[in-house]
Amino acid sequence: MLVTLFYLATVWLTGLLSPPERNTFAPLCIDVHTTERTRMSPPAPKSAVLSEQDAAFFEQNGYLLIKDALSPDLLAELNEAADALYASAEQENGLEPHGKLNLRNCIVHHDAFLQLLDHPTTAPIAWQILGWNIQMVTTHLIVLPSQAEPSQEKKAQLGWHRDGGTSSNEMSEPHPRILLKIAYALSDQTLPSSGATWIVPGSNRMIGKPPVDAETGLLRGAKPLNVPAGSAFIFEQRTFHSIGHNWSGFPRKTLFVGYAYRWVKPMDYVQMPEELVAHANPVQRQLLGDVSDALSYYIPRDEDVPLKAIMQAR
Repeated sequence: MLVTLFYLATVWLTGLLSPPERNTFAPLCIDVHTTERTRMSPPAPKSAVLSEQDAAFFEQNGYLLIKDALSPDLLAELNEAADALYASAEQENGLEPHGKLNLRNCIVHHDAFLQLLDHPTTAPIAWQILGWNIQMVTTHLIVLPSQAEPSQEKKAQLGWHRDGGTSSNEMSEPHPRILLKIAYALSDQTLPSSGATWIVPGSNRMIGKPPVDAETGLLRGAKPLNVPAGSAFIFEQRTFHSIGHNWSGFPRKTLFVGYAYRWVKPMDYVQMPEELVAHANPVQRQLLGDVSDALSYYIPRDEDVPLKAIMQAR
C-alpha cells in the first residue's frame, strides 16, 4: 500500500497535518524551557512510500532501514531537546546508573518531539504496515553515555527481548503483529563501539527465542544496526533486539516512537495532557489517543480516525 501525492496535498495544502506554532504548552515533569524559533519553514519533505520490495523485506526480517529520515535542521532541533532533557535529569539526579537517561513518554517533556508523530518521511510507513486504526503507544528517549570498552565476553551480554511486555508470554505463538516502533538515531551509530541497536533478522517469524551462537555468544544471526545520525529504522514487537555497548567516547542518543492498534493500551501514558492535544493537528490527535467516546477504540468513529479517510483516498 502506498501513500501518494494526494496525501501530501491533503496534509500540507489544506493544513490538516501542518504543525501548529509550537511552544504553547509547558513540558511536564522535567522543567526544560523550549526556545522560540523564527526561521522560515522548509519545503515539506515527500511522504514515505513503502515499496513492494521493502514491504517484503520487512515481512521477512522484521525491520527496515530508513535513510535520511531527519533533515539536518530537524536533527539539530531534536539533539538540542535531548541534550536539554539530559542536563535537566542530571541536575535533578534523574539518571540511571552510569549516567543513562531512560525517559519514557518524552513527548510531554519537550515540544520538539510532537512533529515526529506524523513525520512524512517515516510515519506513513507505520501506517502502511499497520493500517489506519492506530495510535502512538510510546515515545522513549534513551541517552547512553560512553563507558570503558567491555571485554569480549561482556560485549556478547546484551538485553535481548521482544517488545510488548508480558503479552509475548500470554499470547499463544506464533504471535500476531500488534506493535511497531520507529527508532531515530540522533547520534552517529556507525561504529561498532557506538552502542547501536542489535536485532535478530527474521526473529519476527520465530516461535520462541533464537538459539545462542556458541562461537560469538550472541543470538544466532544477530547484527548491529550501525546507522548515521539522522537515519531511522522501523521494527516490530516480535523482532528480538537489544541496546548495544557504547565505548565510542560520545553519548549514544536514540528516540523511539511506537505505534499500535487503538485497542492496545499505551505503554507509558494513560491520557495525554489537554494542552498537548489542543496543540496537535487532527492526525496527531488520533495518534495521541484522543477520542469522542471510549467505545471508539474498538469500533472506530470516523471523526476519531482521520487517517482512515486519508489512506482510503489514495
